[in-house]
Amino acid sequence: MFSSFIGKSIDILVLLFASLSIRFGLSYLKQNWIKTFSQTATLIFLPIITYTITSVISGNIALSLGMVGALSIIRFRNPVRSPFELTTYFTAITLGIAAAADIKWLLFFLYSLFISSICILIITKSAKIFK
Repeated sequence: MFSSFIGKSIDILVLLFASLSIRFGLSYLKQNWIKTFSQTATLIFLPIITYTITSVISGNIALSLGMVGALSIIRFRNPVRSPFELTTYFTAITLGIAAAADIKWLLFFLYSLFISSICILIITKSAKIFK
């Protein structure tokens, strides 16, 4: 159990590093759209959400088919105004799915979101300081 938690934590840290690398790489290439809070948060949260959903449904074919339906309803039935809004919807769905599958997944997902939020806070504060 504990080694599994450490392994998943390492996966999350790698995802955070990869997301931040993409963000800073695009920023270095003068893509100013990536510097907004919502784009940065979307880029950091979305891989973790996808990782959690994939991990939860990987062993259950019925749950995975249900997920396709649930996620498509959000995407095609709800007018989305921003990528961050869509990420927030996916976060809410992932919370429910993770809780239904196993409470350990929910706790792990919340832990991952907490770590990601701290990274976003550090990026936001350092961007204001070093502007």
